[in-house]
Parts: sequence; C-alpha cells; structure tokens
Amino acid sequence: MTAREAPLISIVIPAYNAEKTLVETLSSVSNQSYDKLEILVVDDGSRDGTFELASDYGLTDRRVRVLRQENGGVARARNHGVREARGPYVAPVDADDIWHPNKIELQLQALQKFPDGQGVAYNWYAAIDENGIIFGHSRPVMHQGNIFEPLLRENFIGNGSTPLMPRAEVLRCGGYDASLRDSGAEGCEDLKLYLALAETLPFALVPDFLTGYRFTKGNMSSNAYRMLKSHGLVMAPIIERYPHLTRDIRTAEFNTARWYFNKAFLDDDHAQVKKLAPMMVKKYALQLMVHGVQQSWRQAKRHGVRMAKRALDKPLARPKARFAGAIIPQPGTAFSDRFTTMPVREEATGPTSLRTANNE
Repeated sequence: MTAREAPLISIVIPAYNAEKTLVETLSSVSNQSYDKLEILVVDDGSRDGTFELASDYGLTDRRVRVLRQENGGVARARNHGVREARGPYVAPVDADDIWHPNKIELQLQALQKFPDGQGVAYNWYAAIDENGIIFGHSRPVMHQGNIFEPLLRENFIGNGSTPLMPRAEVLRCGGYDASLRDSGAEGCEDLKLYLALAETLPFALVPDFLTGYRFTKGNMSSNAYRMLKSHGLVMAPIIERYPHLTRDIRTAEFNTARWYFNKAFLDDDHAQVKKLAPMMVKKYALQLMVHGVQQSWRQAKRHGVRMAKRALDKPLARPKARFAGAIIPQPGTAFSDRFTTMPVREEATGPTSLRTANNE
C-alpha cells in the first residue's frame, strides 16, 4: 500500500473510569505498525483521572484527541467518536483491551481483496485477565465473505474491540444502539451493528489472535443476565425479518446462555448462578437434556479412545500449537509475550503523525 493510498484510520476509545488500564490500551494503539492514525478517546463522564490521563498522553502523541460527554454509556461514547472521526475507517477499542502491534496493518491488507476496500475486517481474540494474562481464546472460525447467517448462530467476533469498519457504513446503519442501555439491556450493541453491516457488506478475516479482550469482575460482559436480555432484544427484529432462521437463532440463544452460566459457575459467581439457573431450567429444559446426553457421549468416546491408545501403547495426541499458521494463545502466558515489545513513542511528531493531527 503506497503512502498516497494509505487511508487515515480513526481509533475510537470509549473510556469510563478507566485510569487503571487506559495507558496500556493507548500504548498498544500508539505502537501500531500502521501509524496513519487519529486516536479519539471519548471520556464518558468519568469520575476518576481518565480525562487528565488521556490529555497527558496526548502531549506525547499528537494523534490523540480527547473528547468529553456526560455519562451515557459505551454505545453513545462510541457513536460520539465515530461522528467526530475524520478517517474513512473506524476501529473501536475499549479502554481495558489491547491490540497486537500489527492489527491495523493486517486488517487493511485483508480489506484490499474487496472493491474500494468496502468491507469489514476482523480477527480472533485472546481472553485476558486483570493482569493481561491469557486464560482462553475465541474459537478460530474461518468465516469470510457473507457471514450474516454464521454470525447469527455464533458471535465469533465476540467483542467491541476487534473490527475495522467503513465509517460511512457504520453511520448508515445508525451506529451503536444506545436504546439497549435505556432498556436495561446494555451489552450486545456491537453484535447488533455487526449484523447490520453483514447484511450488506462482506467480511474479511485476519487469521490470528490480535485482540487482547479483558474480562474483569464488574465489567459489562460479566453481567450475564443483562447480556442475555440484550441478546434477546437484538434478535427479536431479526426473527421477524427472517423467520426461516428462527431455529438457528434460538439455538444461538441457548448456547449463549449456557456459555454465561458455565463462566459464572467456574468463576464462583454465586449471584449470577442463582439468577441464571432457574431461567435456564424454565426456558431450556429440553435443550439442557439433549446437551447433557451429547456431552456424556463425547466424554465417554474420548475416554474410550484414550484407553485404547494406552492399551496399544500409542502416544496421546498433543494439543495443537498452531491453527491456520497462527500461534494458539497459551493459558498462563502474557498477551504481550505474543509480540516483540516495541519502544514507547517519546514524541509522535514525525511527518505522518503531524499530517494526521492536522487532517491533511
């Protein structure tokens, strides 16, 4: 991609009381290998030092602009940033998530397969804890092109910090739906936007784990009951438009509920388990029985295979270290270990940075 063809990428960082993680997020954005960026931090009415911290960071990276609004939720903060963006592409990242240094560059390369770059790029993610340590990762699917129906069945993008999207198309779709928060169902605004984009645009995959998606107690994705309510509200109008996909959507709702229940159980989150258990039994009794039988059969089959290999003195299969050429994230390792540490910019005032700051 030549300098003339290189588009300005607008990074949108909604931030609410994010002083503990914001610098790490900003550093991962500032140190992208593709540096024709503008970095918009949208302070969503924070009551800590988020605004001051972001403003100070902007003194060392001229590409950073800090915006403020009254507290209105992550959807309104993202929409504010998208409206203020100057670039033809927007890339959101939450103020506690981090990126691999090559994320934007690889996503732009992936979009070149589409006419005029009109599409959405996504990648896989690694799940990280408060300290940036990996404890899991997304299922590495290979969906590309028309991904609307696969995305209905499973939110394989999985978070709001991964896609690179055409700004004009995001605005055409109405941006992120802030009314979900007003209905007490904040959580699936990103999925709703991705589905709206997928109805008309192709998606490109960068097959690597380039997003560090942070799970912490108390963050939005931790509130399982609210997330499930949000998922239901997002899917209801889609069922009306595409009734033939109802069964797939209902299966996706069950799988989503089961995922959140399992996560709450493993995290010893008794409050969430107490809320979810009666709902699961009431709403998904049949699916739970079928799933239980299937799981028992799979476990028995795996146990039988292991026993047979031991009897035949055959080595057990080792866990895969790579998938589609990408190194699979290993639990217990730091997400930052997945890439060579890049030096922090002391003064981002090179030619590209100054042109970006001045909107040239």
